[in-house]
Amino acid sequence: MTSELQALQKADFGWVRSLDSVWSDEATDAGPNEHAVEAVIAELAGLTRSPNPPGRAFLGQAGIGKTHLVSVLRHRAWEENGWFIMLDVVGINDFWKSAALSFLTSLLQQMPNGQRQHEAVISGVARRFKIEKEVNFVFENKTVDPKLVVDLLVKGLLKSDPANALNHQDVFRALALLRSHDLASVGIAHAWLQGYEADEAIRKSLGFLKPPPSPVEIVRGLMWIMALAGPTLIAVDQIDGVLSAGGSGSDLGDTPNFTKLLTGGLLDLARVIDRGMLVITCLLSSWEIIKRDGPGPLHQSFSAPTALRPMQQEVAVRKLLVDRLAPAYAEAGIEPSSATWPFSDAAIRSAAIGLTPRTILMRCDAHRKQCLELGRVVPCDSLGEDPTRVHPARPAAGDSYGAAFSDAAAAADIDELLDDKNDGKLGMLLRDAFDLYVKQIPPHDDYDVVAKTDPGQKTPPLHGRLTFIDHRANDSERHFCFRALQHSNAVALCARFRAALTASGIAANVPHRHLIVVRRGPPPSGKKTGELFEAFGSAGGLQLDPSDADLRTFVALVQMRDDAIASGAFDAFQRWLIDRKPLCETAFFKAAGLCPPPLPTVDEPTGGITSAETMNESPSSPAALIQGLATPKPPVSARIAVDSLALSTIPIGRRAAGGDDVALAIALLPRHTAIIAGAGSGKTVLLRRLVEEAAPAGIPAIVIDPNNDLARLGDAWPQRPLNFTDEDAVKAQRYAQVVEVVVWTPGISAGNPLFLSVLPDFTAIGDDPDELSQAVTMAADTLGPLAGAKTNLQKGVLNDALRAFAIQGGSDLKTMTALLADLPDGVSEIGQADKLAAKMADELKAAVATNPLLKASGPVLDPKLLFFGASPSKTRISVINLSGLASDEAKQDFVNRLQMTLFGWIKKNPSPRGLLYVIDEAQSFVPSGAGALSKTSGVQLVAQARKYGLGMIVVTQAPKGIDNKVISNCTTQFLGKQNSPTDQQSVKSMIAATGGTADDVGKLAAGEFYFKTEKSGKPFKLMTPICLSFHPPNPPTPEEVVARAKKSAARI
Repeated sequence: MTSELQALQKADFGWVRSLDSVWSDEATDAGPNEHAVEAVIAELAGLTRSPNPPGRAFLGQAGIGKTHLVSVLRHRAWEENGWFIMLDVVGINDFWKSAALSFLTSLLQQMPNGQRQHEAVISGVARRFKIEKEVNFVFENKTVDPKLVVDLLVKGLLKSDPANALNHQDVFRALALLRSHDLASVGIAHAWLQGYEADEAIRKSLGFLKPPPSPVEIVRGLMWIMALAGPTLIAVDQIDGVLSAGGSGSDLGDTPNFTKLLTGGLLDLARVIDRGMLVITCLLSSWEIIKRDGPGPLHQSFSAPTALRPMQQEVAVRKLLVDRLAPAYAEAGIEPSSATWPFSDAAIRSAAIGLTPRTILMRCDAHRKQCLELGRVVPCDSLGEDPTRVHPARPAAGDSYGAAFSDAAAAADIDELLDDKNDGKLGMLLRDAFDLYVKQIPPHDDYDVVAKTDPGQKTPPLHGRLTFIDHRANDSERHFCFRALQHSNAVALCARFRAALTASGIAANVPHRHLIVVRRGPPPSGKKTGELFEAFGSAGGLQLDPSDADLRTFVALVQMRDDAIASGAFDAFQRWLIDRKPLCETAFFKAAGLCPPPLPTVDEPTGGITSAETMNESPSSPAALIQGLATPKPPVSARIAVDSLALSTIPIGRRAAGGDDVALAIALLPRHTAIIAGAGSGKTVLLRRLVEEAAPAGIPAIVIDPNNDLARLGDAWPQRPLNFTDEDAVKAQRYAQVVEVVVWTPGISAGNPLFLSVLPDFTAIGDDPDELSQAVTMAADTLGPLAGAKTNLQKGVLNDALRAFAIQGGSDLKTMTALLADLPDGVSEIGQADKLAAKMADELKAAVATNPLLKASGPVLDPKLLFFGASPSKTRISVINLSGLASDEAKQDFVNRLQMTLFGWIKKNPSPRGLLYVIDEAQSFVPSGAGALSKTSGVQLVAQARKYGLGMIVVTQAPKGIDNKVISNCTTQFLGKQNSPTDQQSVKSMIAATGGTADDVGKLAAGEFYFKTEKSGKPFKLMTPICLSFHPPNPPTPEEVVARAKKSAARI
């Protein structure tokens, strides 16, 4: 490779500016919009005290350079001895919490002179009292208690401005203590400035007079302190995604209106600003939303908005290219024939026709890649057209890096990553891994995928943020935030955790927001820590413990990236990343819901599908859990043709009052569903339709069929039903195309038999003592009757043996029986344990000899086979028909084994998208009373499965027939017609408990149900549709079921 080509390879034509890039100094002029910067900075530099000048709004299309403009404003504000605050509203749910966190985050940023902004502010305040050197000396000297100098400064403030100092002295104390060398002091100050009381005793010992005030008072105090030392520029950028989220009414009741939340907060902020100026950059359409839906005084408090200029002058295009090319040429030590080589004057002229910087840089990067593929630098004479559309696609890179990847992963050192006092190293590795994930995704005009990081912060709220931006939907955004939390110190951990919750937006009903907490091992104990993790889980947060193998993969890829950059081969390495996608081979990225990437659908006509339908819904988005679809429907064929992974909701019916469509978020399915209705209510039809709607959306299911009612889920209607809508007809056709129904017949070898282990897979449980105990309890309940364990002594020995067996990682009945037959010393402290165990071993051998299910032939159940088939284009529904099991006990035994197997399997195979486990006639398997062998495992599964993406749908005729621990875990409930007065009263009581009334529960029509789910308000009636598959009045005969199962066996 020539030196000229090497230099071009290193040129950075990155066209996506994340919000965090505001803090970098890549370029310090605003090109064609330099005049706007000069006007703002001149006004800012002249500020003394109130009144503040009107705000400034800068409008422009995507890619025109709005975020770059803000970065230049930040650079110039610092040059003029002012302060800069970047208001991050991407995770907004409480404006003032977000504002307080934004102030804190901005003040922690490092300035060009090496000081962090909060240090410079405190130095500026000290300068007022002519003690700046003394203050800096104290803070830099680890042997001096910083509290002493803080006390001194507070006394000075009380003399110069007693009113404000009395109100805000604790704010000043917290800001100053961020410079402390004591980790606990910094943690207290960090939490206090977010509005959280971390530790009252430590807080008082540091001199704080009061607990943290409201966030608005914290911001007010920070503004006053900053104003003492200089003017402040507050910028608000990248608000288009928040405004596009809007906030519309739904069946949830009051859904936060993010437009009003943001605009109302900005108006309040404008009134709080002290010696400062507010700047907004956004799309023109977003400004129109602010004017139309925001409070009138807000846009009136701004000067007339300024339209940002595209590249219409050759000098601006030339400057853009030189800024990107010059560092690469200088590093290579070569002088090109022109500063913009290989882009000729003709190319510059072709771009100076109003193209955006984003488009120009994308086309420059495409030309650079073509030069690398050719092996030489060739001139570019036109940037007016997209070179990727006029040149053939490159061939795949092959697996040229495969061997190096394997070697690097094997040699990767991860010993220092998991430091319980410092999560910075793990956070840095995660930043690199997510940046490499972005490199796996080819660029596209219609969307961007950005890895946003903030390496300049010592204690960032997040270690990074992946953002998927849909340019065709008003720059709507979907965020995957991540934060390493390795601290064992509870105060430090909680302060960082709260910041992550606020910054991510998952605690705020913000659509399309995810937070992934990465931690090895359990968090430190304590009430506040437990409450935080509970709130995190309730908001849909995901905690991941990366395996050593995944960490080695990350380390290996980072090393390969660095080597590729050093050797000038990064483009070849990136081609390999795109082709191989090695990060999508890790359990970490799969569990995070990032493989396959949740990209917007780009092949549908614009306007044919709403953004909510083309983007995955955030699992932490309770604001969209039920969607009342009041907007005009696009053509049926367009709506049904959505990629299954783009669907975020499934329709469940129409409101009885008004007829509005009601949809249930897919994110709610793992939180379980109950259908409680009597004979003739339409409960089986509803059950089928839920499964039929979920399957084309990419949700596979296991369905327990005790009465033959569900074996026809794979049969199409022979004729269109009279009450089918056109939409139903299209859905039924698509269902037949993309869904594969497999019928299983345990106990019937002529059909499609399967064999289940009597024991759970203890190897999947891991080191969690609670989960191990639950698994042992399930296994003991199963083996006890088979082993003749009737006395407490026998049950005790069996439990001890199972516990030892589980710790050893055992899994099959034969090995367990051998353990009991020759029980090792020390397994149980019960007297004559070996003799009791030997007798139980004999009982088990006798049970195997007489019970056909214990020695049945056929494949041992692998839940993967039940959920997933050979074709990735088809979603599998496994119907397990129990007609071959003669007694209720046999059916319960089988279901018990299935549930134990799922209990272990789902922990090894969590599903970000979701899976379904459906139990018809659930009162037979998880009854409210004792007696069912499958009850213990069912109750344990319903409590644990939701954490791993497995949702249960339980169906029963009897309101009080299912164990209450199951019903209470069902977030979504359908309550239908009941026939007996007792059952009617039970349903009325259930509905009354959530504020509703149901006097007509005995008169409901078939398909009419009272419905409730999280935040749906009081239960309301809806009419549910007919099922998509064939469902005549009578179920199939046993012979027909076997015939269907036999066909299924032939397809597997």
